Amino acid sequence: MSEINILNFEEKVQSVSNEANKKELLIIIDELKRKHYPNVLSKIEKLQQQHEVGEELSKTLSLMQAVSHAEIGEFKASRDIIYSLYENADSSKELLLLGELAYMSDYKLARRILSSAVKVSAEDSQNRITKARIYLILGETEEKLQKYKRAIKYFKNGLEYFNEQEKRDQYMIFYLHFKIGTLYATINEADDAIEFLSKTIELADEHQDSNIKIHSLISLAKTYADKEKSEKVIYYLKDALHLLGDSPLKGTYTHAEALTEMGYAYFTQSKYEQAIPYYEQATNLYWNLSNPPMRKLGMIYMQFSFCLENQTKQSTSIAGVHYEKAIDCLEKANDEELLENALADVISFFERTNNGRKKRLFENKFVNLTNQKTRNA
Repeated sequence: MSEINILNFEEKVQSVSNEANKKELLIIIDELKRKHYPNVLSKIEKLQQQHEVGEELSKTLSLMQAVSHAEIGEFKASRDIIYSLYENADSSKELLLLGELAYMSDYKLARRILSSAVKVSAEDSQNRITKARIYLILGETEEKLQKYKRAIKYFKNGLEYFNEQEKRDQYMIFYLHFKIGTLYATINEADDAIEFLSKTIELADEHQDSNIKIHSLISLAKTYADKEKSEKVIYYLKDALHLLGDSPLKGTYTHAEALTEMGYAYFTQSKYEQAIPYYEQATNLYWNLSNPPMRKLGMIYMQFSFCLENQTKQSTSIAGVHYEKAIDCLEKANDEELLENALADVISFFERTNNGRKKRLFENKFVNLTNQKTRNA
C-alpha cells in the first residue's frame, strides 16, 4: 500500500526502538508489510502492555494503528486516533502525513487537517514538493467530496510549485493538467476544459501514457459534444478508439463509453447507418462488465432501436427486439420518469408497426407504472 511508503515505518521504528522492544517492533513492521492488519493491532497492544513506550514511539505506533484500522474498515477507530494526533501536530509535514491518513477514513477530517497544513506551510520552511503535496491531497479530498471548483483551485495551487524545466516535475505537470481538465469538463466549463485537456494530450506522447491520453480524448470529445461540434467529437473519438485497440483499457467501461459517444455523435446528425455499429459494439462491451449499467444500456438501446427503425433499409423487427431490451434494462434501473418516457415511445413504435399484441403488453406496463407512482405519491 502506498501509505506505508509515505510513512516509512521501518525507518521511524529504527530511530525510536531499543534493545528491549526492537524484536517485537520488527515483527509488527513485517505484519504491516504483509497486510495482516488485525495482527498489527493485537501485537501493538501487547507491546504497549509489556514495555514502557516513549512519546515518539507512541506516536509511531498510533500511526500504524490508524492505518490498520482504516484498512480493515474500522474507520471510526482510525479517525479517532488521527484526530488525537492532529490536536498536537505543529508542522506542515506532520499535518500532511495525518491528512493523508485521514483521507483513508474521513474526507471531511482530511480537509480540516490539510487546510491547517496550508496555513502552517505558509510560515514554515518546508520544501516546495511538500507544499505542493498538501495542495494535491487537499484537491483529491475536495474532489471526493464533490466540491469540484475547490478541487480545481487546489490542484492549480499545487501546479504552481512544479517547474516544467525540472525533469522530475514534468509528469506531475502532465497529470495535473489532466485532473484539472477533467474537473472543468465535469462542471461544464468547456473552454477551460478544452485548454487543459488539449495540453494533456500534447504532453501525453512525451510521457508515453496512453491511458491518460485516451481518457483525455474522450473527455475532450464529450466537451465538444456539449458545444455541438460534431466534427471535433468524431475526430477525437476516432483517435481514442485507435489507441484503445492496443491498450489495457480495451474491453473496459472506458472503451464502451467511447463507442457510445461515437454512436451518439452520428445519432445526433441523423447518420443512423454510421451510428449502428458503434451502438452494437458498446452494448456488447457493457454486457461483458461485471456490473452492467442498466440505465445507460436502456438509453443506448432506445437510440440504437431508433437508428434501426430509421436507417435507409429499415429493420423494424430488429428495432422492436432492441426496444424491448431497452425497457427490460430501464425496469431494473430504478428511474421511473425515464422508464415512463421510454414506454410511451415503445408503445408508439408498436402502434406504427401494427403490432397490437406488443402494443397492449407495453400499455399494460405503462398503466402499472402509473398506478405504482400514484400509490407511492
